[in-house]
Amino acid sequence: MLSDIGNPMETNSGPTKSAGVRGDLHPRVSVIVVTYCSSNEFADCVDSVLRQPVPTEVFLVDNASPDKTGQMVADYASRFENVRAILNQENLGLAAGNNAALGSCRGDYVLFLNPDTVLREDTLSQLVNFLDRNQDVGVVGPKNLYADGKPHSSFHKHWGLLHVLVWRILPYRFARAYYDRFSSYKFHDPLFVSGACLLIRHSVFERIGGYDPEYFLTVEDACDLCIRARETGCRVVFLPNAHVVHIGGRSAVQAPYVVVWQGYRGTIYHFLKHKGFAQALIVLMLLLMSAGLRSAIAAALGIFNDKYRSIARIYARVWWNLLFHNPITVMVWRLSSSVSSSVGGG
Repeated sequence: MLSDIGNPMETNSGPTKSAGVRGDLHPRVSVIVVTYCSSNEFADCVDSVLRQPVPTEVFLVDNASPDKTGQMVADYASRFENVRAILNQENLGLAAGNNAALGSCRGDYVLFLNPDTVLREDTLSQLVNFLDRNQDVGVVGPKNLYADGKPHSSFHKHWGLLHVLVWRILPYRFARAYYDRFSSYKFHDPLFVSGACLLIRHSVFERIGGYDPEYFLTVEDACDLCIRARETGCRVVFLPNAHVVHIGGRSAVQAPYVVVWQGYRGTIYHFLKHKGFAQALIVLMLLLMSAGLRSAIAAALGIFNDKYRSIARIYARVWWNLLFHNPITVMVWRLSSSVSSSVGGG
């Protein structure tokens, strides 16, 4: 399943070329970056981490990228003594990828970073200093910025059926514009912060058992993580004076079907886990209508433009999987199988 290249402090022979980080320093932060076909952007991300003055160890986890990303990840591990490569033999998803280094992290804090992000020079220092000064806080997230410096959705105060309508039903550009426009980028305790750049205490991350791997690629993975972190008694905080540049949307280009299907599936799973069967069923019905309508509209537009035909096929496939392979159906099937086994064993 995994191919582990190098020890972050021992195996790699090249000197660390990042300011303020030496092999004889204990890392304050363990940084985890999960990649998939990220060859065009993840170098800027990693370089921004290596420039931070805070001592770090970096785990680059590649999810079996079919392009040259895996080789680039391995190259970084060979060049920097505080970088370690973990090459998965299959695409495990973002949540499971983030867990790949769970038993190896040595830092006081763990930073989860998307490969299409770039840290400002003082970003990590601000986040670490904040957690150092506030022992009651377990998770902190910075303000996310577009490349032009404008802020975009960095947290959510709630996550309910209304958010499903906005996030999953409306076209993505309208959903993003809505959250960008009406978010108040002030210091506060939200329900969850963006998983694109999220710093958590190592002790809290281990206590909750890491990310739930059932979330393959969906916004709700960070929501679930923050909910479970808060259940340990700590706070989740949005820190607006710390900034990270987050490009976003790259996964949709590389694997459009996976992004749509796993996003829909993750939303249903999240509601089933945290909101109960009834709300999960409502979400399933909404997403079935959304996928069916999008497929029909794209098919009609495909008569005049070929690019819409592939979109129609994607949403038709998603609709079919929602009907027969959604988390509710899987749960019912497992329960029935368990009951049948118990009866048969009795």
